[in-house]
Amino acid sequence: MFFKRRTWLWLYIRTSIVLGSELNSSEQHGKNNCYQLNRFHCSFEEAENYCHAQGGHLAYTWNQEVQDLIWDFLEEGKKWWIGQNLMLLGKYQEKNNPTCRATKPTSCTYLSRKSNRISPKVDLCSLGHYFICQAVDAFSEQDASYERNGNNSQLNWRPKKTKREVTIPRMTSGATHLSPKCRPPAHTKPVADEIGRNFSKAMHGLQAPNKLQKACEVLQKLTALVPGFSQPAQVDIVDSLIYLSDRLLKSPFQNNSTLGFKIPVTVCLFHSLDDVMKAGGASGPRSKHGIKQVENILKMSLLALGEIQETFLQRNHFSESSVTLTSSVATLILSSQNISTLPLSSYTLGYPAPVRLAFPSASALEDLLSEHPRVNVQVTGLAFNPFKGFDDKNIVGSVGSVLLSSNHKLLQVHDLMEDIEITLWRNASMETHPTSINTSADHFTITVNITSLEKSLIVYTEPESPVSVTLYLGFQYQPSHTHFHLNITLPKAQVQQKDEEYTWVLTPESLQYGTGIYYITAVLNKSKESAQQAPTPFSIITAVTQCYFWDSHNSSWKSNGCGVGPQSTVVRTQCLCNHLTYIASDFFIVPRTVNVADTIKLFLRVTNNPVGVSLLASLLGFYMLLFIWAWRKDKADRQKVKVTVLADNDPSSQFHYLVQVSTGYRRRASTTAKVVITLYGSEGRSEPHYLCDSQKAVFERGGLDVFLLSTQSSLGELHSLRLWHDNSGVSPAWYVSQVIVSDMAGNRKWHFLCNCWLAVDLGDCERDRVFIPVSEKELFSFRHLFSSLFVEKFTQDYLWLSIATRHPWNQFTRVQRLTSCMTLLLCNMVINLMFWKINGPTAKRDEQVGPFAVTWSELLISIQTAVILFPVNLVIGQLFPLIQPQEPLPLFPPIQASCLSDASFAPLSVSEVVEELKDTVGFLLRRSAYLLSAHEESSWSSYNMRQLVPLFSSLVRAHVEGPGSHQRAGPCGANVAPKNHHHLCCYLLRVLQRLRCHLSMSSPTQADQPCDFLDAPSQLQKLQEFLETYILLTEQGPPREATSFPILSPEEGRKSTATGLSRWLAYLCWLLLGVTSLATAFFTALYSLELSKDQATSWVISMILSVLQNVFVIQPVKVTVLSLSMALILNRVPSLTREKEQQTRRILALSAKCSSSPGSRDKGNPIYVAPAMNSPVQRPDRTLQEKKLLKLTGDMLVQILFFVLLMTTVNSTQNSSRFYFHQALWKSFSHRFSEIKLMNHFYPWASHTLLPNLYGDYTGFITDGNSFLLGNVLLRQIRILKPSHQDLEDTENYRVNWRPPKTNSTESDSIWHYQNQETLGAYPIQGEFATYSGGGYTVRLGRNSSTATRVLQHLEQSHWLDCRTKSLFVEFVVFNANVNLFCVVTLILESNNVGAFFTSVRLDTLTSLQTSKKDFAWSIVSQVLYYLLVCYYGFIQGRRLKQQRWRFLTRKKNILNISLILTSFVMLVLYMKLISLHKKNMAQYHNDHDRFINFYEAVKVNSAVIHLMSFLVLLATVQLWTLLHHHPRLQVIGRTLTKAWDEVVGFLLVILILLTGYAIAFNLLFGWSIYDYRTFFSSAVTFVGCLMGISHYKEIIALDPVLGSFLILTSVILMVLVIINLFVSAILMSFGKERKSPKAWKEAALIDMLLQKLSSLLGIQNTPESTAVTAMGTDMLKDELS
Repeated sequence: MFFKRRTWLWLYIRTSIVLGSELNSSEQHGKNNCYQLNRFHCSFEEAENYCHAQGGHLAYTWNQEVQDLIWDFLEEGKKWWIGQNLMLLGKYQEKNNPTCRATKPTSCTYLSRKSNRISPKVDLCSLGHYFICQAVDAFSEQDASYERNGNNSQLNWRPKKTKREVTIPRMTSGATHLSPKCRPPAHTKPVADEIGRNFSKAMHGLQAPNKLQKACEVLQKLTALVPGFSQPAQVDIVDSLIYLSDRLLKSPFQNNSTLGFKIPVTVCLFHSLDDVMKAGGASGPRSKHGIKQVENILKMSLLALGEIQETFLQRNHFSESSVTLTSSVATLILSSQNISTLPLSSYTLGYPAPVRLAFPSASALEDLLSEHPRVNVQVTGLAFNPFKGFDDKNIVGSVGSVLLSSNHKLLQVHDLMEDIEITLWRNASMETHPTSINTSADHFTITVNITSLEKSLIVYTEPESPVSVTLYLGFQYQPSHTHFHLNITLPKAQVQQKDEEYTWVLTPESLQYGTGIYYITAVLNKSKESAQQAPTPFSIITAVTQCYFWDSHNSSWKSNGCGVGPQSTVVRTQCLCNHLTYIASDFFIVPRTVNVADTIKLFLRVTNNPVGVSLLASLLGFYMLLFIWAWRKDKADRQKVKVTVLADNDPSSQFHYLVQVSTGYRRRASTTAKVVITLYGSEGRSEPHYLCDSQKAVFERGGLDVFLLSTQSSLGELHSLRLWHDNSGVSPAWYVSQVIVSDMAGNRKWHFLCNCWLAVDLGDCERDRVFIPVSEKELFSFRHLFSSLFVEKFTQDYLWLSIATRHPWNQFTRVQRLTSCMTLLLCNMVINLMFWKINGPTAKRDEQVGPFAVTWSELLISIQTAVILFPVNLVIGQLFPLIQPQEPLPLFPPIQASCLSDASFAPLSVSEVVEELKDTVGFLLRRSAYLLSAHEESSWSSYNMRQLVPLFSSLVRAHVEGPGSHQRAGPCGANVAPKNHHHLCCYLLRVLQRLRCHLSMSSPTQADQPCDFLDAPSQLQKLQEFLETYILLTEQGPPREATSFPILSPEEGRKSTATGLSRWLAYLCWLLLGVTSLATAFFTALYSLELSKDQATSWVISMILSVLQNVFVIQPVKVTVLSLSMALILNRVPSLTREKEQQTRRILALSAKCSSSPGSRDKGNPIYVAPAMNSPVQRPDRTLQEKKLLKLTGDMLVQILFFVLLMTTVNSTQNSSRFYFHQALWKSFSHRFSEIKLMNHFYPWASHTLLPNLYGDYTGFITDGNSFLLGNVLLRQIRILKPSHQDLEDTENYRVNWRPPKTNSTESDSIWHYQNQETLGAYPIQGEFATYSGGGYTVRLGRNSSTATRVLQHLEQSHWLDCRTKSLFVEFVVFNANVNLFCVVTLILESNNVGAFFTSVRLDTLTSLQTSKKDFAWSIVSQVLYYLLVCYYGFIQGRRLKQQRWRFLTRKKNILNISLILTSFVMLVLYMKLISLHKKNMAQYHNDHDRFINFYEAVKVNSAVIHLMSFLVLLATVQLWTLLHHHPRLQVIGRTLTKAWDEVVGFLLVILILLTGYAIAFNLLFGWSIYDYRTFFSSAVTFVGCLMGISHYKEIIALDPVLGSFLILTSVILMVLVIINLFVSAILMSFGKERKSPKAWKEAALIDMLLQKLSSLLGIQNTPESTAVTAMGTDMLKDELS
């Protein structure tokens, strides 16, 4: 769009109905000229770039009319940049004077207005001037098309628009890059004001009625910009309204067009008034002069409309003498009354400003009617306050205006003897905040504070069930039935509206005691029968209201002469006034207190509604039981919080290490085996230590066990940790999550991230592993942080779940968690209860969500409650964790430097040296799985020094030369940090030195093999030199990344403790939870007694739903968000969390209290011997079978779920009524349609069949009364250019009766003009003989029978169908709301060059998007679940593609899954496209009911969706077949077809040859006379049907007895008896061979195991035969695995 996204002035020039001439230049014919006058300074280049950026150019082409129109917009003396080729005219120059043209401008041309002409000049291009931009846009054919008038008796068409048309200036918005000096101004109101003034001038002088009509439409669009005008400019625009009304009154009325002309003009003026009133209502505080202008605007506008209507009603004698107009903010009724009809007459206006007016009797209007026998009444209802900001009154609801006029003069009405009744309604959605009470006594008291003596009090007391009640009024005392000021008995006997029955209006006269406290006592008038019934709930509302009129003299709202009537209620105010002007009212809810003295007595009648109290009692009992269980579990957990001193520690050891072992949360993660640990440091290694505790169970699932390990000397910097177990006990498998080792002397710790199984049947099937400490980068990586934090938060911060999964080391106890959950539950109950208490009536039970017995109101309230409770959830969940006391840091005694004992220098025996060397080799092999698989088992299992020393040397060199190349990857290993590698080299150097020392001290005589000892020292010497050189080089290199961390951060170590304060804060938290629980329980019990049975049921359902949302939605979301945010924060700022630091402090405090009891080590215990290393570990057969079985079960469940969801999705998108709807329409419109053979037969059929079935008795519906005709009915024909050229389509334009058009004539009729496919928005249609384009010559029949009959008569008389008609299409769309289906009906008549026409009917059905809430919710849920599963499939396939790469495309299963995924997403895209097309088509229908709505694109897309859905079901069925392929019998079928494939292909080829021959023979012999054999394809299909038993032999034998009988007999013998039998025999032979093959039983082992497990689960006894078969298959499977 030209100049879009700019806030500026537009002058849009199309047709000059005001100035009315043709364009002079032929190049502009039929186009729109847009000129933008930019009033900000730019250089010529900047102006030119600006216009190009907006999509146009500098103005250079216009004519005299355009120049005349913009004359007023050019300020005199201002300079405007223009283009290079602008031809200018003088302002008052004659068009036929060629000498008056300006000379052709040169570069950098500008124009300026001087006196009576516009002259061009040349100026420097760098100077800044105003400039004019121009764009040209052609008319759309739709704008130039004819529009039907269905009410006319003939085919009358509205004439086309002329070449140009002046419409309103438009405002657009946007942004363009300009220099600081070349910027559009921010404020455009002066320019807009000038538009309004100039347009007002242009309106004056118009005379022709059609121009007045157009001018009114222009004015209606112009008033849409009224908020941009100043108030004087608004007065100018309203002045145009007055002028138009005056011209319309003086214009002559035409008999045939009065109704069609006057009413649109009145509506036009009314909508213009609507925009003016919106502008007045949107304005803020204004001056007194502005008040007068607003009054004048409203007054002049209403008078103008009144004068038009008055003249219209006088000149046209209709039975109805009133007209009602409605807009978005106002409602207007215009009526003419006389002396007999005006008294006691009433007028009612509806939405958007409901107002009711009732005149008094004739005696009160006697003076008025005596002077004016005929009066015009104009009642206006405004939905806003037009004088807002002029007065501080709080006007609420509608504002009414009543004007009486006679002979074009406004009548003043005031001081009437009787009041005029004006009822003003308020917005129905306004909150009234009723108070609901349910008292067991027979009375209650309402207290109201009255602060104004001018307002009336409205008391509304509505009981839930009809009951009689008497209200007593008292001032500053509580009245009774004997002592009161006023009283009334409700319900009232005679009322006009039902809400008046229980409403008491107290006027200022009734409140005679003035301001103060008034008491209203309500006494129930109960009979003996109703005294025993349950208490009746009441809904009480108290409000004050007052009526006002607008005092124009004082410019304020006054109440003199206006009072509140007795029929006022909380939704409307009845005003009784003795004068007429603007009438309004205010409304204010008065605060009241209800004195319910017997609140506690309600509990005595709890049996009437025991839901709330019984639910609270049940929760209390359940809480007490869980409290006892949680207290016991907390007591048991306290026993687990300890630091275990290992029993095999050496009492003389001075160096202590804290070992924290974390067991994972996986299933079967705990172990019953005996676990041993060994620490490896740069200074040496520890002895193997058995991790056990005699007082508690260790290594439980999700547990943390802390051990104190002691060594005689410092181990230095740890570089490795070795764990193994003896695989003993019932469940020896162990999943270790993490190990943290802390050096108490060095104040440092190491993190070993294990995350792997130590088991022989799980994971890597290893129970002896070596782990390496991680660096800071790995420890604080996002992947590790998120996974560990998620598990921790899910088990500890998931409030509901953590009651069971709470960690013993977490100080937030189970009892505290349980109490917090109970408090949340009670808060949930009371919040839900408040919603149902405020809402009053229960939700409609028929509006359920899907197949569940839950209403939408219950679901919505549960969601609102869950959202409100979310911050409460966060606060309560963090109360106790925030006040946990901090343990004081212990003071550890200083440790002396370690010194080697004499035992260290004691020589070792040869066997001990070999054993130590063997242990070191085993450690190095365990440390690198790659090295373990690269060496043979004989090399490390031998005790021969000749083999061990070279192996040790090669392992050391492998670790030194390639430290990161041989390390384990994955969750159970980590890459070696450079500094950690340095520590490993130092350890190996220490080992070498120790071994050399002991070998040199050993004599050769001690050795069994002296030659080995001679070579070993020299080899170890070389290896030692190599290590020393390497260590020296690494120490001189750059600094390396450390793997050790301080035990506590420096800030945490300096924190002080305040145990006493934490204890008091804990007591405060308990008090807060207790008070909250008691308060919520009290109000829950109290308010639940006021609910009805249905309300109580809905409350319980919504409460349960909100609790489920909290448990399954809010808590997991909270855990995920917290884990993600903390992982991101810690990833950028590495530090330990507060919980981890606090736990470390607690462990240190407990370790300081440990006493070093004397320990003992049994060195002969086999537990200290590491398991023997086996070269690549083979997993047990049972493990492989179970894993395969688990994988097979998972695949089966996922595929079955996918198939079920697909079937559910497909079924939810289908409509079972489609077939019946299709058949009903087929029977209606195909009757005798096939009898049309010539085009002349079409008109009788259309008159007797089409029209009677197309237009029913009800407007808009077809004859069946259920289907609605959507849009118009279209007749479209395709013609041939010449009879001799049957394939050439005619696309020419003609006159009536297909006569050629005149050369210079503009006479046209669209039914004789060709419209292409793009114009109609159609698509090609496939017929029986050809494919036809979507274009052609079209006719719209209309939306009623009379119009359609006239159209058909006109077509028949003008020979619209003739010999050149190739095909005819009758197209329309119907919608049946009962079955929620659209049907696109296409009746086709086509010729195949024979001369006759052949018929066909196409019915395409579409499902509407407007489904019921139940079906919609269920459909959406099923589709969302389905596409979630598809996304899961896509993720799995993407991972496989990444792993397998090109090999991925070689597997058929992968291709099938990818096809499923792609088809699903393509179907989703097409479904979104279908929704978009549906909304587009319905928007077209709502914009114009008389147009033909083309659904063909939606039909095509819907057809594609259905075909893709069918293909998807086929693919899912094939996938299900692959799932069932595991069954042995189905495997036999597959292998049978594979083995017999050669024979099958041969027989299929023979069958195809014979089928082709017989099809050709039948087509040649019988295709000329039998329809089923007309083509080769139809002949083949019919022949196959004959072979299947669908017999057609009678027609063949009757036509040719000899040859026909021969063909049928030979085909049956050859095809059925010979070929097909041989074909089946070949397959059966292969099937017999495969059935006996033992391979089938071997492959069936897994499926038989699955069936056995399922049978045992269901308690089904297996037969001996099936057990034997399964055993045989399992044995075969084991043989295959071995």
